[in-house]
Amino acid sequence: MTAPEPESVSVEPADDARRAVSYLVAPESTEYIAIMGVLEASSTDLTPPEVASLLRSRGVDLDLRVVEARLTKLHEWTAVSARSDQSHVRRVQDLLFRNFRYTATRQGRQVQRFYDTVLAGTTVMREIPLQSLNQVVTALEALAGDPAQWDVPSWFGARVNQVFTAHDDLDASLVGAEDTLMGLADRFDLDDSGTGELKRLLIGYATRVTVELDRGADRATRALLSLAPSFDRLAELTIAASEAAELIGRDLLAASKGGSRRDWLGLRLWFDPARGRAARFQSRMVRAIPTFHANLRRLHTAGESGTSKARALALARACLDPDLGPQLYLAALGDHSWRKFHGEADDPGAGRIVPWRDGPQVAVPPGLRTNGRSGVRGRAPAPLDDRAAKETLEAARRERLAQHREYLLEILAAEPGQTLSQGAARVALACLMDAVRQTPRGDRRRAVKDGLACSIFFTGAEPAVLRSPTWKVWLPQRAIVFHSPQTRPQLPAMTDPGGPVAMYGEEVVA
Repeated sequence: MTAPEPESVSVEPADDARRAVSYLVAPESTEYIAIMGVLEASSTDLTPPEVASLLRSRGVDLDLRVVEARLTKLHEWTAVSARSDQSHVRRVQDLLFRNFRYTATRQGRQVQRFYDTVLAGTTVMREIPLQSLNQVVTALEALAGDPAQWDVPSWFGARVNQVFTAHDDLDASLVGAEDTLMGLADRFDLDDSGTGELKRLLIGYATRVTVELDRGADRATRALLSLAPSFDRLAELTIAASEAAELIGRDLLAASKGGSRRDWLGLRLWFDPARGRAARFQSRMVRAIPTFHANLRRLHTAGESGTSKARALALARACLDPDLGPQLYLAALGDHSWRKFHGEADDPGAGRIVPWRDGPQVAVPPGLRTNGRSGVRGRAPAPLDDRAAKETLEAARRERLAQHREYLLEILAAEPGQTLSQGAARVALACLMDAVRQTPRGDRRRAVKDGLACSIFFTGAEPAVLRSPTWKVWLPQRAIVFHSPQTRPQLPAMTDPGGPVAMYGEEVVA
């Protein structure tokens, strides 16, 4: 019994602007791209003979009939538009396609510009504009801090334009930035000093960008949270401050960025401290750092200092020392007399690098071949009797575990703000520090350490205090709950705003 043949699936051609990118993946894409480059650079409509002439001036020689066929296909893909030149119509043949004048459409110009700026040639990473991040944060804080100025169209329009223009610049620079930054380590023309300098520069730059993005995203999120109830009004004021407000109101033009609630919501998602674009850049950079170190180690190993020749020369230079040279030579080679070095072959016609097995041989005694053993020479000494030391360490470990259990019981039984013993306070502080570093999930930050769980809630009320006999720490507008890892406490708390948690401490004078 034969299996039924799969039904053929027909793919309908796209009826939207996606057709404009078809010429980039067509078999004759090189010719299409050259024609679109001529049309995009021209300020007037061109006939097929004019297109062919300009192509020849650029070093692309195409027959006129080929140019006409390519222009017809581009017209079908909506990448170019065609019109008849009414001023030169003298007969019926003048209305044929070959006598039309062609120009690139809006979609075609955008696709060609995308190809020229992104796909063509080698993409060079440009600096991540941290000044654009500063402009976005400054403008958002100005909008959130002074709502009375929203009624001034010039002031309001300048702030909104600053927010979205700088954000577009920042977002474009972060596309693939982490991959490109890590790719800078794939360099094979660096010596030891150059490799060390490259490591210092790249890691320093990546760390600075990550820290600045983290701080800027926290500040922008706080400003956008305060502006969130007014997103609809901000969109209306943006349209009102536009020079084309009447055309936008009649749906003849689309508003610039900031003229819809969706633009402001997208900006808030971009700066989200947990899942935003800046947070994704930081997490990818953290995952890429081990690969970056591996590339640098490979560069260092492939350099002159990592080769066998360089190590042999370094040993030879060290053996020239009049005082320590003989001892160093015996320590390195004297205990392994059967080891042989590579030497020049007797055959003068052989290459400079001779395989190991074709080099000079060293006779090995028969007894060593039959009875040789690895490891130290002679009889190995008996292992030391360390049972007493192991029993002492095991007793100390059991004592520490018992003391730790007592600390856990003291912490779980204590009331909020109660003074703990010095040891219990240290255990609670270690768990608290882990919880502070966690990313908030809903209304809490939670961490588990050494059998103790800590949950931090954002209440907006009195601070939470952790006390010991000699010090205390407190977290403003937070509540701290120590509990078992198997339980999940509930408190009347608000959603954690994210960002770093403010933490203060002081010594207690008896």
